[in-house]
Amino acid sequence: MSTFDGGIGSRVVGAVGSARSRLAALADRPTTENNLVGYLLVLPNVVVFSLFLLGPIAYAFVLSFQEWNLFLGTGEPAWTEVFGVRLPVANYLDTLMPLPWENDWGSIRSPSYNLWWFAVRNTVAYTAVVVPVQIVGGFLVALALDTRIRGKKVFRAAYFMPVMLSAAASGVIWRWVMAKNGVLNELLRPLGLAYPWASSPDTALAALMLIGLWGGIGFNMILYLAGLQNIPEELYEAARIDGADGWQRVRHVTWPNLRNTHFFVTVLAIIGTFQVFGIALAFAEGGPARATTTIVVLIYETAFVESSFGRAASMAFLLFAVVFVFSYYRYRIQQQQEVEY
Repeated sequence: MSTFDGGIGSRVVGAVGSARSRLAALADRPTTENNLVGYLLVLPNVVVFSLFLLGPIAYAFVLSFQEWNLFLGTGEPAWTEVFGVRLPVANYLDTLMPLPWENDWGSIRSPSYNLWWFAVRNTVAYTAVVVPVQIVGGFLVALALDTRIRGKKVFRAAYFMPVMLSAAASGVIWRWVMAKNGVLNELLRPLGLAYPWASSPDTALAALMLIGLWGGIGFNMILYLAGLQNIPEELYEAARIDGADGWQRVRHVTWPNLRNTHFFVTVLAIIGTFQVFGIALAFAEGGPARATTTIVVLIYETAFVESSFGRAASMAFLLFAVVFVFSYYRYRIQQQQEVEY
C-alpha cells in the first residue's frame, strides 16, 4: 500500500514540476507571442460583443438618418436642406425644431409646441430632484446602518427590497397606492386631504419622483456601504484623538474618502434617471396630459406607436449625446479632484 501511495505521490510531484516548467517557458517567450495568445483568448468575447451590441448600435445610427418601415424592412434617406445643402438629417431637425428659445422658452411648458423639448424638460426636472436626494439619502442611510445597531441586517434588506422589484411592478404598485380611491387617499380622506395624485398633471411628475427615490436610495445605500468598509479605522482614531466630533469625522474623514464611490454613484444615477422608462410607463403611461412623458417614453411611443423608427433612433442618439456629455464632464471633475501621493 505504501509503495502504491509513493508511486502516486511521485507522479503528482512530477506533473506539478512539468507544469511549472511549461509556464516558465511560456513566460520566457517573446512579448509578441504572448500578446497573440491574449488576443486569441479575448477574441470570442470581442466577436460576441461586436455582433450583439456594437452591430445593433451602428445599424440604429444608420436608421436615424432614414425613414424606415418595420414591416417592409427597408428605408429611404430622410433628406432635408441645411443652409442650402441637401443632407439626410430630417429626423434630427424634425425632433429638435422648433427650438424652445424661439418663443422665449415659454413653449417648453406646452407639449403641443414641441413634444421632444417637453419630454426633455420633464426628464431634466426628474433628474434634478431625484439624483441629489438619491445620493444624499443613500449616503445617510448607509452611514446609519454602518454603525452598531440592532437588526441592521433587517433594515438593509428592507431598504434594498425596492431595488429587487422590476420597474413595471413598482409602477403598478404605486399607481394602485396613489389612485383616486387608492390606499393613500383612504388614509388621507378622513383628514380632508384626499387628492388624485396619479391622475393630476400637477402632481403626477412629483409622484414619479417619489417612486424613483423609493427605488434608488436602497441601491446607492449598498454602494456606499461597500465604500465605508474600505475606510481605515486608523483615520477615525486619529480624528478622535484630535478632538473631532461625529459630524467633523463624517465631513473630514468619511466624505472625502468616498470620492471614488461618489463618482460611481453620481454617474449611475444620472444615466438611470435620464433613461427612466419602466416606472413612467407603468405608472401613468406618460400622462396625464403628458406630465410623465420622459425622453425614453417618447422614444418608445415614436417607434412602437407611431412606427417612426428612424425618428425614434435619432431621439435615442440625441439622448446618448446628453448622457455622454454629463458623464464626460463628471469624469473630468473627478480627474481634477484626484490627488497623487
